[in-house]
Amino acid sequence: MAAHGGGGEDNPVHLNVAPMVDIIFCLCIFFMCSFHFKQLEGKMESWLPKDKGVFGDPVPNPILEEVRVFMKWDPTTNSTLRKVNAQMINSDEELGSILVERIEKFKSLGRPDTPVIVDALPEVPWKDVITVMDICKRNKLEKVELAAPMPGAWK
Repeated sequence: MAAHGGGGEDNPVHLNVAPMVDIIFCLCIFFMCSFHFKQLEGKMESWLPKDKGVFGDPVPNPILEEVRVFMKWDPTTNSTLRKVNAQMINSDEELGSILVERIEKFKSLGRPDTPVIVDALPEVPWKDVITVMDICKRNKLEKVELAAPMPGAWK
């Protein structure tokens, strides 16, 4: 009788730990499934020069990926300044001939779908933007796109 739990018990409260282990196991699985790892950004720090390339010499004939007309309002002369990529434009005829020349160069490189991108700052009057679009239309340049101003185009 004494072996059956009569008077010699050391633990008067019987505690079943199996449900507690089950709950802890379920909580561990829940937290493991809901945990999200932080994505690495693919960025590394470098201290490269910003004003020149690997060899320090400028590229002789860079292949540009687009034909972009930059437009900026000049309040001192009350006129719109225009550039095609990095070249200043003084007249509508010059703009038309340069655009045709650049688009023909892209066509010869096998890229006939290259558009003329008009990149005007917000203070440029819309009539000047429409003038550039009319020049493109007169020279049979059908693919004309408007773009948000590119930062740093007028340095």
